[in-house]
Amino acid sequence: MKINKKIALLILSIMVFSIAVVGCGSNDTSGGDNGEAVETVEITFATGGAGGPMHTIGSAICTVWNDNLDNVNATNSSTASSVVNCNMVNEGKAEVAFTMSDVAYLGSKGEEMFKKPLDNMMGLTSLHTNYVQLITKKNSGIKSVAELKGKRVGVGAPGSGTEFNARCILEAAGMSYDDLGKADYLSYAETCEQLGNDNIDAGFLTGGLPIAAISEVATTHDIDIIPIDSEIIKKLNEKYPIYFEDEIPGDLYKGVSEPVQTAALKNYIIINKDVDEEIAYNLIKTMHENWDQIQQCHSGMKNVTPEMAVDRMEIPLHPGVEKYLKEKGII
Repeated sequence: MKINKKIALLILSIMVFSIAVVGCGSNDTSGGDNGEAVETVEITFATGGAGGPMHTIGSAICTVWNDNLDNVNATNSSTASSVVNCNMVNEGKAEVAFTMSDVAYLGSKGEEMFKKPLDNMMGLTSLHTNYVQLITKKNSGIKSVAELKGKRVGVGAPGSGTEFNARCILEAAGMSYDDLGKADYLSYAETCEQLGNDNIDAGFLTGGLPIAAISEVATTHDIDIIPIDSEIIKKLNEKYPIYFEDEIPGDLYKGVSEPVQTAALKNYIIINKDVDEEIAYNLIKTMHENWDQIQQCHSGMKNVTPEMAVDRMEIPLHPGVEKYLKEKGII
């Protein structure tokens, strides 16, 4: 009898434990309005380097999604570049990502750094503007792109969007790297450091306003920003429709008091085409309904509105996004 009682107690303990485990539920489901389990969708958002504008804005968007969508768990993933982000989305390693519009455009065509078209990449929204910022020192005497001939020029990190911009601008001006004294492949920080040390004469940097590295070098050196004229931008746009003409405001950087004409391009958020249509619809809808919160996270978002969602969008929109924007009369 003692043995039978022990067996009965063991069976009872197992049953109690099993009920407790089932009661705990799992991370994959949550209660719906009618009490039914709702599957949680994991959204990896590939953004940019920690502390940079893409990472900061991405964090704000993830917070908006997580706070307002019961079935979404969005995670901000720090990455190295737009090229990496486009490939991650195309391969399904991230559901959404930030990218500069030129890189997304090239990805959709399978050109330059992409061996074949990224067919799984679609548009979620267009956001803030990036500006090509061609900097030099005031005593360099360089006043135009043409005057870069024979000069030592920082052209951006290898394979970066900045480096592609530099090549395109030189090409539109009838030049190539062979016309330079030296084409130096440098990051933002390296470009400004080398300019400050007189190891280069000028440098290309592409990003939102302001770029911290430029602000920093401007505090210790007299810098200038070289304009990119309308004719160059027109030729750029004929080949790559993502470029347009804009101005870097005066007094943004110390010592540069007047606005400077330059080439500009948009930043996109892209999305994998296999993301469920209802999820994509809810992602863009929730962003628009909480725009003030997103807008306040970074100065680059100050003048961006929900109505700009398709501004210079040169890749196809996700069907769920398109459905929402049509309902709102944006397209």
